[in-house]
Amino acid sequence: MLEEHVKGNLPLFDTLGYPIYVVDPEFNVVFSNAAMKNLFENIGDAQDLKCYHLLHRSERPVKDCPMVRTLENKTPVLTELYVPFVKKHLLVNVSPVMSDGIIIGAIHSITDITEIKKKEEDYDQIIDIYASSINELKTREVRAQKGRDAFLNMLEDINESYKELENLFLKLILVMVNTLDAKSPWTRGHSERVSMYAEQIAEELLIDKDEVKSIKLAGLLHDIGKIGTYDYLLDKPGALTREEFEIVKKHPVQGADILQEIKQLRDIIPFVKYHHEKLDGNGYPESLKGSQIPLGARILHVADSFDSMTSDRPYRPAPGFEYALSELRRFQGTQFDHEVVEAFLKVLEKRNSRK
Repeated sequence: MLEEHVKGNLPLFDTLGYPIYVVDPEFNVVFSNAAMKNLFENIGDAQDLKCYHLLHRSERPVKDCPMVRTLENKTPVLTELYVPFVKKHLLVNVSPVMSDGIIIGAIHSITDITEIKKKEEDYDQIIDIYASSINELKTREVRAQKGRDAFLNMLEDINESYKELENLFLKLILVMVNTLDAKSPWTRGHSERVSMYAEQIAEELLIDKDEVKSIKLAGLLHDIGKIGTYDYLLDKPGALTREEFEIVKKHPVQGADILQEIKQLRDIIPFVKYHHEKLDGNGYPESLKGSQIPLGARILHVADSFDSMTSDRPYRPAPGFEYALSELRRFQGTQFDHEVVEAFLKVLEKRNSRK
């Protein structure tokens, strides 16, 4: 069963920038991504190996094997290991994949902490980073759990036989999105907030429920193309040069290219690709105008712009809530869709009235 789930998501696994591999309950490696193969050189596809061969160089599971503890407790396990095979210190997070209360496999994700461990004079820093890694992984787990539960609620009308696959699929999406947002402290949580705003705007516009779901998912993945953007550009404290901005402007098309390989996500590609287009044609990547821009992309543009204006960035502090509202009103009909802005203002008004 696990092998069948993984086959359809191979492109998704390979877009992840950190090592990850999938193991069945018999400790067999089902799949390893490109980053994993790069860390463990000469392992090929690793499908003839057991996970404890890679992590412990053992012929059988060892006492502290994170996979053993995961199978016993049915909960995620975080373990620090020194792996002689690659002469590296690794932080290994093992998350179970469940089906009807039964573990059908596990996802191993790995962080290389070798350089940190070598700096014994910075021992306090090691403790802080280690604790931060644990807290971040716990936060990701909570977010993934909340996202999975919300997604399952949206899938009540889908045949029961597809629910396990959809559950795994969403977990992988959330892992990918959280990995992207974690590239920079300035973007942490951005994708989930944009997704929330976009969903609320779509509901206020009385859009069809299935379309609302697509817009919400597109909100999560709207910046996925930044996986291919240099980290120093995302964290640059000053204004970008023209050449640097041209690099950043490629992320909508790069995101569309990534999603093109995933059949279940092709319907949201136009929303992701065109979420930086403007009504007057001064946006990118294709300078579309007015109704040429899909409604889902116009909604994401408003949600994305609002969150950016109410969040700190390395090159400036957050302008603030009132400034963001004034900018949305100021550029209604030129940069932003008039009806979308009005719907979002109603959403914010309802939220304030409930406080």
